[in-house]
Amino acid sequence: MSKLRNALAVAMLAALAAASSAQAADIILVNLDGAAEGYNDTTVVAPVGGNPGTTRGQQRQFVAAYAAQLWGSILQSQQPIYIAAQFNPLGPSVLGSAGSQTVHANFTNAPVTNVWYNAALADAISGIDLAPTSFDIGSQYSSDFPFYYGLDDNTPAGQINFLDVVMHEFGHGLGFQNFENEAAGTFLSGRPDIYSVFTYDNTTGKYWTQMTVAERQASALNYGNVVFTGPNAKAGAALILDDRKDFRVLSPAPVAGNYAFGSVNFGPLISTTNFNGSVVLGTDSVGTAGDGCEPITSSVAGKIALIDRGSCAIAVKTKNAQNAGAIGVIIANNAAQNPPPNFSGVDATITIPTVVVTQAAGTSFKANLPVTVSYVVDTTKLHGADDQGRPRLFMPNPVQGGSSGSHYDTAAAPNLLMEPAINDSLYSAANLDITPHLLADIGWQINAVGVFPVAPGNAKVGSPSVPDCDTGVPIASQSGMFTGGSIQASNEVCLLSAQTRSGYYSCMDAARDRLVSSGLLTTLQGGKMMTCAKRVQSHQIFPIF
Repeated sequence: MSKLRNALAVAMLAALAAASSAQAADIILVNLDGAAEGYNDTTVVAPVGGNPGTTRGQQRQFVAAYAAQLWGSILQSQQPIYIAAQFNPLGPSVLGSAGSQTVHANFTNAPVTNVWYNAALADAISGIDLAPTSFDIGSQYSSDFPFYYGLDDNTPAGQINFLDVVMHEFGHGLGFQNFENEAAGTFLSGRPDIYSVFTYDNTTGKYWTQMTVAERQASALNYGNVVFTGPNAKAGAALILDDRKDFRVLSPAPVAGNYAFGSVNFGPLISTTNFNGSVVLGTDSVGTAGDGCEPITSSVAGKIALIDRGSCAIAVKTKNAQNAGAIGVIIANNAAQNPPPNFSGVDATITIPTVVVTQAAGTSFKANLPVTVSYVVDTTKLHGADDQGRPRLFMPNPVQGGSSGSHYDTAAAPNLLMEPAINDSLYSAANLDITPHLLADIGWQINAVGVFPVAPGNAKVGSPSVPDCDTGVPIASQSGMFTGGSIQASNEVCLLSAQTRSGYYSCMDAARDRLVSSGLLTTLQGGKMMTCAKRVQSHQIFPIF
């Protein structure tokens, strides 16, 4: 049974690929949810953040349609990309998941032989639907989380931006993933994949395709030392990543060097001016002395307090150290894991920085106190890349199934879309950072300016029944900004939601205002966008509800 005739394909979320460039990929989402659930949820809600939906299901569909149009506008494919989409209970810590439904090797025009390619990419390269009875990508999202369904990057506290999640998961399905079993060190059916062709371990000096099974097992635990070597990803990293910032131990000699660290979301950010000095133990006189859960009694005034994780919230430990005069806090993890975790907390009165280090680092520091630390910026290197400028991949110890290898390292700054966790600094409505660069390395043709091998296209506004109107705004730039793609994605949502020409125009006008106010469009570009929008007539509006 073909994808179009699959009995589970209840409704098409983006059946109309409006306003796309000539070679843009047509991404079609197929709703697998049942009546009144997931994408079909009939709960009445008010429109929010540029999302015109009036039920929760509609808002979810509009976000998915926006994401499909944005990704489709920057990828070139003559074959439609079918994505199965649904909501399910996924547990307390999983926002969503997605991946290729089939893999292919040695197909027509395959750039590299004897390696697996994900379905959507293989179809795009070959020009053939290589698995006509299967979806190209499967995706599902958590029914357990309070998602924010706006398109304006104005996510309220306590919610998760659904667009960021969808864009992230689509990125996996489009090829930002390997098919490796990291824990076992084995390739799928003994054959490597195109993503692993570019996966390199700086410690061994070997690509994953050159390693033994045992070497790949070890490499999958080699945090901070595994990178993606594709030339486009490297070029994108140079444009997008910040200068490298290091948490550095200056003395004594046995522990001197740079250390990975986790952060917290309270208090000031660690900086070169607020995190320098001597480290001493922060202890209290109640219960476990080193946990800092009660008032600190050791002498930490004017120093950085080293405190063990456990027994109470991190914010409590920091506040107790601050009350005792400490200028900063280092939390030593109480579990053997790498990288050190990040922590959340709430205390608006905290005015000193806090970092988290591994259990091993904490043990070493305790054995060599007093330790002198500093936070330094190296303008010759990139934060989240190796010394050659190649972006680091996420290789935690222990292995995290489904996350290890198939994400950028959490050390990257700024935060990247394809890190293993969604954070509030992303803006996937217009910024895909290094992700398209990596996809270009594995074989995708990209509509973008600069480092990509394909000439750019401009954003076009219109509908399927009339010639597209060229706004003059490039689909994307080499810096990862997809402003033109955002125009096309907004056009898609407005076409799908509007019942009248005036409704469409009002929807586009609101989208223009969001893009201009955020600095993504100039006033002149916004004017051209609306000039094009005026050409759309009432008979060209295609509501899907």
